[in-house]
Amino acid sequence: MLTRMSLRPPHSALLEVFYDGGCPACRREMAHYRVQRGAEDVVFTDAAKNLARLAEVGLAPMAAIATLHALDAKGTWHIGVPAFRELWLLLPRYAGWARRFRWLIDSRALAWAYATFCRWRLPRRCRDGACPA
Repeated sequence: MLTRMSLRPPHSALLEVFYDGGCPACRREMAHYRVQRGAEDVVFTDAAKNLARLAEVGLAPMAAIATLHALDAKGTWHIGVPAFRELWLLLPRYAGWARRFRWLIDSRALAWAYATFCRWRLPRRCRDGACPA
């Protein structure tokens, strides 16, 4: 049984982001974030390749590749657009925008649009058995 203590990013990271490394667009986006100032406080975990880490935190592989997940230093999960918000808040280049447009980031409309995109993307991503079981 996992305790709340074990549900934290590794090392001294403030956030662990779980993304679909099997998705070319997702890989490019995370590569962009990785080189930003502030990214040294973020662990980027390719959910398509790090099944052991997914098991450690109790995250199902298909859920992990379906939408962005972020685990903060307090052990709190942020899923979908809120995961992006948490990442952006740690990157000075994006933090001001994330705070200024919090009303939009937290809106139902943006959550719906992202969820719709994820539902469209996943079947295309998983054609030919390319997704983890």
